[in-house]
Amino acid sequence: MNTETEFGADVPLAISSALLRRLDETARPCVRMAIEGASASVGAPPAWLERASDIRTVGFSQRGSQSILHVRSPKLGDAAPEIFDQQKIWPGIASAEDTVIQLIGKTGQSVRRQETASDLYDQPLLRHFSSWQRLFKREVREVHLPASFGGDSIPVTLDISVVENARSLSDQTPMPRQIRIVGRLDMIRYSTRSFGLVLDRGEEVHGVLLEGDPELLKKFLGKEITVFGKAIYRPSGTLLRVDAQEILDSTAGREAFSTVPEAFSKIPRIDRRPQSNRAGVATFFGIWPGEETDEELLAALGELRN
Repeated sequence: MNTETEFGADVPLAISSALLRRLDETARPCVRMAIEGASASVGAPPAWLERASDIRTVGFSQRGSQSILHVRSPKLGDAAPEIFDQQKIWPGIASAEDTVIQLIGKTGQSVRRQETASDLYDQPLLRHFSSWQRLFKREVREVHLPASFGGDSIPVTLDISVVENARSLSDQTPMPRQIRIVGRLDMIRYSTRSFGLVLDRGEEVHGVLLEGDPELLKKFLGKEITVFGKAIYRPSGTLLRVDAQEILDSTAGREAFSTVPEAFSKIPRIDRRPQSNRAGVATFFGIWPGEETDEELLAALGELRN
C-alpha cells in the first residue's frame, strides 16, 4: 500500500480500518461472482461462501516506502471442496488454488482494463469497487494485490482510476429486463443453483435459480423448459446470465422465445439545469415574442371571434 505519508508498519487506525472494511465488503461478492456467476443472491449465504471469503489479519510491516498488510485466507479448493470436486460446466473464473485476495485482484485487473465483456463482475460488484473511493480519500494512493497464486505475477494496482472505471462500466451496463426464454436444460451445478440452457440455434445461456427448490433443476435435466426471470447484461450489452424466478415444463411459444434476449438501449440521462429569474422558463414566461402592442393583439383576437 502506498500512502501520501510514509507510515511503514505504523499505519493509523483510520486508514487500516478503512482498508480492512473495503476488503471485507468486496470479498464475498467476488467469491460468489467467480463461483456462482452472480455477486448477490437472496437468502442466507451458503456455508462454503463464509469459509472461502474468510480473511484473517496478521499485521503490518514495511518494505521500502510501502506499508505491507499481511493476511491469511484459505485456498478456495480447501474452503469449498464440494464446489471444485464437481465437473466444471463453464470455463472457470476461479481455480482451487486461488484465495479470495487473488479473486479481488483478478476482478480489479479486469475493471482497470475496462473489459466490457468480462464474466468477472456484474453491476452490484462494480458498485463495491466504486466504494473504494472512500479509502483513497484517506491518504492512500494505491493498493497492490496479487492476481494469481504464488505471487509470481505482477501485482494488480487498485487506485482511483479503478474506481472511476467501475463507475463508467456500471453506467454502460443495460438495465435488467423481465424475460421468458425456452430451451433445453443441458447442465446443472446443484451446489450453486446454476444451470446451462441450450437454445434453438445452439447458444448456451447461463442461469442461476434465485427462488424455489434446487431439486427442480434435477427434475428437468435434459428436458425442454420455460424460464421466467430477469436477463442480466454485461457493460458490452451482451447477456451475462438469467436470474431464474420460475421454471416450468411448458414450451409453448418455443420458436419465439428460444433466442438470446437482447438488451434495451439505456435511456440517455438529461441534465436538469437549475431555474432562476434569469434562466429557464422564467426568462420568457409572460412575454409575448412578437412586436405587436396589446391593442393590436386584442383587435386581432376580436377578428378571430367574428
